[in-house]
Amino acid sequence: MKYAAPSGLLLSLLANATFANAQQQQDVVAPTSDVCISEDALNRMTDAERLACVEENENAKKIERILVEGRFIGLQVPEVEGRFTLDRNFIEYTPRTGGDFTELLGLLPGVVLGSEQYDASEQGEIQAQRVSIMGAEAWQTGFFLDGMNFNSRQDPSSYRSNDTLINDVEGTTQTFNINQQIIDSITVYTNNVPAQYGSFSGGVVDVETRESYKETEFGFNYRTSRSDWNSYKTFLAEDVTETNEEAPDEPAFEKQILNVNFAKALNEYYHLLVSANYTTSEISKLSLNQPVATERENANVLVKLTQRNLWVDKLTLTANYSPYTSNDIIANAIDSDFEIEGGGFSSSVKVEHGFDSFALESTLSFAESYNSRSANPHYYPWAKAIGREWGIGDPTQEAAVSNQGGYGDLDKTQQALFFDNLVRFNAFNWLDIEHSIKAGFQYNNESLERQRYYDTYVYNSPITGVSNLNCNGAVFDCVALTTSMTIEELEEQLGEPLDFTNPDHVLAYSNIVTASPQYFALRSVYPEEYIDVNVQNVSFHVTDSMDLGDVTLNAALRADYDDFLQNVNIAPRISGGYRLFGDGDKLITFGANRYYDTNLLSYAVREAQLPYQLERRSISLNGDLQGWSPLSGGSDYRYRFENLDTPYNDEIVLGWKQATDWGNYAIEYVKRWRRDQISVSGDPVYNPEDGYYYRTQTNNGKGQNDRISLSWAWQFNTSSFWFNTTYQISEEVSFDEEDVDVAPIDELIFLRSGDEETGYTYVETTLNNLSLAKTEFSQPLAFNVGWTTGWTDTFTTSVTGSYRQAFDDYVATDDVQSSGQLLRICSICDGEEVLNVPVYQLVNVPSRFLVNASATWVPEVVGDHALRFRVDVQNLFDARTYSVTSGTSGIETGRSIWFEVGYQWH
Repeated sequence: MKYAAPSGLLLSLLANATFANAQQQQDVVAPTSDVCISEDALNRMTDAERLACVEENENAKKIERILVEGRFIGLQVPEVEGRFTLDRNFIEYTPRTGGDFTELLGLLPGVVLGSEQYDASEQGEIQAQRVSIMGAEAWQTGFFLDGMNFNSRQDPSSYRSNDTLINDVEGTTQTFNINQQIIDSITVYTNNVPAQYGSFSGGVVDVETRESYKETEFGFNYRTSRSDWNSYKTFLAEDVTETNEEAPDEPAFEKQILNVNFAKALNEYYHLLVSANYTTSEISKLSLNQPVATERENANVLVKLTQRNLWVDKLTLTANYSPYTSNDIIANAIDSDFEIEGGGFSSSVKVEHGFDSFALESTLSFAESYNSRSANPHYYPWAKAIGREWGIGDPTQEAAVSNQGGYGDLDKTQQALFFDNLVRFNAFNWLDIEHSIKAGFQYNNESLERQRYYDTYVYNSPITGVSNLNCNGAVFDCVALTTSMTIEELEEQLGEPLDFTNPDHVLAYSNIVTASPQYFALRSVYPEEYIDVNVQNVSFHVTDSMDLGDVTLNAALRADYDDFLQNVNIAPRISGGYRLFGDGDKLITFGANRYYDTNLLSYAVREAQLPYQLERRSISLNGDLQGWSPLSGGSDYRYRFENLDTPYNDEIVLGWKQATDWGNYAIEYVKRWRRDQISVSGDPVYNPEDGYYYRTQTNNGKGQNDRISLSWAWQFNTSSFWFNTTYQISEEVSFDEEDVDVAPIDELIFLRSGDEETGYTYVETTLNNLSLAKTEFSQPLAFNVGWTTGWTDTFTTSVTGSYRQAFDDYVATDDVQSSGQLLRICSICDGEEVLNVPVYQLVNVPSRFLVNASATWVPEVVGDHALRFRVDVQNLFDARTYSVTSGTSGIETGRSIWFEVGYQWH
């Protein structure tokens, strides 16, 4: 006899031998709803309600018997929502690296991680991966921790695009990094997302932290990896090999992770859980073709106190402290060390209680996170010349530079107060239709403080060749001619007057020059400033789940309002399922939904931000350096987000889900239309009252995405198998392209195509245009496969494989190119002054297939005491990851090994 999994109950993908045998030896009952577990709530119920709970418990027992017989219920079951659940077993046994939970999400259909995940520098990174769901940008994914939204609003769109932003600290997609150790389960919604979730337009990742119901348990483990155990592949660009045939050293890498867990029942009502994780990482970063040591440090401390059946059915107090520190450098620049302090803390109170006619869930949470930088105050891109030879590139080329310094100190703090109240009414029958209604109210107050403590200068246009240059006391941004001996001493050595028409004399003179003269003609001044912005959002949602015989229909509506854009956003969400022939194992799913974006704090900060000031200086006829004077028209832009609609996505879904003796199958077609996307307007408008040019935004951006996904999972005896694939049918994006003739100077870039043999072609554009045109999350075809086996009661292995089809993308290079836009802002500039802007290259990222494996051995020592040994091998077959693209220098990680040892008692 077969039983379909009831809606909302997702059990483990991973069934190892220990787990299966334990179920055969004892009558374990799957958890039911908290209302049905609560004795107090049962006493208050009517006879009909108690009968419903009895039936629910009986269904749970049936499912448990199914598991004992080998029936597998996998990541996704026949239900209306397009969701996948990774339970503690999946999290525990799937091959992994450092332990941030986001690395597991890339194994799901429709989910793509950022392309940087295979960079050698990422091996030492502790922060979360970028997660894109159904082709959306990573910052459009909604992250929730125990019901609390923990998305970062500190410019998350910049995450991993550039870790050395001039006037900002690279934003993250999450306010703090969450290690897998403190997680009980992860639920990922890719389509037909319930109305209780908002502030996203891609998908939702809902993380539940660990709970324990055992009297006492304790465990700890130590996990590590290091460069001596790993393999690397070094690639050098052609211009580097011409001047330096010796490849740089492989990265020196070491990561160490310590996890400790403790849980204890304090009495019949209270249970305490403490879970702590501490991670340190050291890795060398390739800079100036040499490895430079960088460090990361992260901690997670989770304290959870649970009260049951006292005053209320369940009361949960949770506190999470997750600080993060990074000591890093700007690649290919000296004196560029900087420190990032991030992470933060959160606390929440959650009350769950069943009344006579409804059940209540209320959560109040507060979180504070940081994203601050300490760095050298000014940045100098010197021309590569004598005395400044450290840069990469041929010094005979005009754009060869030797970079130095940093972008100054910058502090940012985000605070969020969140209240969520959800009411689930008892099911009732009306017009011969069974209705289950739930409704909720949410309030979110987010604020952000940003402070730059002093002016920071970022220089440009180094001028060389002025032999009589007099720096006039400018010791930091000007270099006068310096020689190892005077001209008189050289002439005495030559035995005759210096003659620059004599090649021997020119060579002798060049040999005594220790520093060629140069000065900067341009600089950007980023002013001292303090910004404090606040955005409030209120939301209401209601869902009526109707049982219409063989059809389940969810009719939902969500309404949001924020006080920044001041829009009332109405989001209908209609989804349903048809049980073919009345069989719950065969379900046709459908849906039509709307999801609204949010990134309002970033918009508010940008609106309040002061523009940088572009300044110029020159020299007199006799070589004396003059003072700085401001230039207007190129930098004094401010931004306005007025009369804008909130961007949103419309979605339609059609799917087929079936549970069989040969596993669970699901095939889903999802089409998304991106509407009212924010893009830059046309020419800036001058405001004579304050002297600034204002750039307004429009809702002219749009796009669409078609994807089809197939998934399958099956358990056979003590082995579980799963497979999924996603194919992108089409991707279209349309937006108002920003005109370089009116764009801010610091947004200018060049896109380079071609190669060194055929010649390069350069097209000038802006970073904004590039961000809208990037395609890294639009890969045509991907598939994932996994196999886990419990060979004995104590020994389990797991293997996963991932394939990504080739795609084109833009990557930053180390080169710069002179922009013709200098004349727009500086009509008096002469031919020697140049405005160098970064160069991005269009590259093809080849297809790749990577295999990971893990083996876990948990021998019992005495009684309930057990040791734990584990080995993880990433990139088992040492394949290329293609994180180093053609024509650039870098190091790829090949095979890497992680070892873990621990102890557990329960």
